Amino acid sequence: MPSSVLFALVLVATSALTVAGVLMLASALRRPPRVRRKHPLGTDTEAAFLFDGTLLIDTTPRGAALLATLRDAGEGDDWQQVTRFLARDYPGLNAILAELPRLRHSRIAAAGGTGADLVLDWQDGLVRLTLAESGDADSAVQLDRLSLRAMQDELALLRQMTEAAPLLMWREGAQGQVTWANAAYLQRAAGPNLAESLGWPLPRLFAADAPRRVELPASGRLAATWVDVVRLPDPAGALGFALPADEAQTAERARRDFVQTLTKTFATLPIGLAVFDRTRRLQVFNPALTDLTNLEPEFLLSRPGLEGFLNRMRDKHVLPEPRDYRAWSRRLLEIETSALAGSFEETWSLPTGQTFRVSANPHPDGALAFLIEDITSEIHLSRNVRAGMETSQSVLNLLDQAIAVFAPNGQLVLTNAAFSRLWTLEGEETLAAVTLDEAIENWRDSCDDPELWSRIARLARPGMPEGEPVRGPMRMHDGDSFWVEARRTATHALMISFEPDLPAAKASPRSQVLRATA
Repeated sequence: MPSSVLFALVLVATSALTVAGVLMLASALRRPPRVRRKHPLGTDTEAAFLFDGTLLIDTTPRGAALLATLRDAGEGDDWQQVTRFLARDYPGLNAILAELPRLRHSRIAAAGGTGADLVLDWQDGLVRLTLAESGDADSAVQLDRLSLRAMQDELALLRQMTEAAPLLMWREGAQGQVTWANAAYLQRAAGPNLAESLGWPLPRLFAADAPRRVELPASGRLAATWVDVVRLPDPAGALGFALPADEAQTAERARRDFVQTLTKTFATLPIGLAVFDRTRRLQVFNPALTDLTNLEPEFLLSRPGLEGFLNRMRDKHVLPEPRDYRAWSRRLLEIETSALAGSFEETWSLPTGQTFRVSANPHPDGALAFLIEDITSEIHLSRNVRAGMETSQSVLNLLDQAIAVFAPNGQLVLTNAAFSRLWTLEGEETLAAVTLDEAIENWRDSCDDPELWSRIARLARPGMPEGEPVRGPMRMHDGDSFWVEARRTATHALMISFEPDLPAAKASPRSQVLRATA
């Protein structure tokens, strides 16, 4: 055979082998990697998933429908969504997945009694998850299209409501792990980077022993807020709700500040305060009460009743001692009855020399407030003033001159005994019955020198500067005469004195001279 023919045959054979190798390589590249099934993935009534690592390779129609629902409801890849969904009903799933290369096969019963078992198979690095019905085939529930559509619409509505709710909502498993949460919860837990920050299990914002009212710190653009945590028992764990409580917390803080302000005010009051509730148990008292009554704080903190409180005051000698115990017991009932009518107010003079002003004020809710004020110094001052006035009056009564003092408003406020003997008030028993204008008019008509009383009237005018005293004789129509002197005092009062003109003369009483005009 010529060498040229031989070379052509070798060239053709080499080309054929090259083409065959290329075809085999292309066929190998088109084949799915590492997919070697010995059995079908699952039946049409089962939800099954085939994963190569975390990559979804295949799924049954029911599994595809379930996965589509999970993709609409959560974040993450297919492996995270499927395992997260299954972990809620199949406890220990993550631990079994970690041991599956060694176990090769495992079956987990549903914790909630859903009637489906989770079958796990491992073969050459592929993981198959199958939801297998454990009951009879006849127990399967058949739904028509309208029922299924109604259920889907209801599910969509409920999902929309929970995601749009302005409060935090979540679900906890039996071990306290957060298995589901709405958008408000996830935003508070993860902040602005929602997709990057969250993992599985979801972060827990509220511990199991957390108080009912909790302050959530600021997170991202979300400001700090107060919430009331409510947990409702659930067959699989608990349902949690965090209700907004900012307004309630603000009101509580305002009430607490107000109570503190009242407490500080009561603590500095010099008046003893004791507040009894509607059952007549002591609820509030201030330090002044212990100082005035010598009652022990321990006794007051024990919240005694009204009768026990007054009994202890009697033992401490800070209650007027009655003639007999029965009358005193009846007095206790009278105190409460009078206080409820809003009319109880008494002055107690104690054996120690102290004087208390005691009053009781009822409240609309049935409470009763006792006020105990020490008025000992006030009583002493009043007595001293009264004693001084009596002394001054007695000194004036010793004078032979008839003296009358008129206040700046014209009222007669002071006379002495000589004035009462000389001039008699007509028709009234009080000094205020006659004014300065009426008296001057009466005295002007009774004498022969009206000019004297005109000068006295000018001296008594309000706003007039203090001038020299007005003096002059006053001759009566019946022949008696007096030396009259009028002067302004430091308090702008007007003092008028009458003295007989002749020392030896004896003036007769002037009956019905000072008459009040109608």
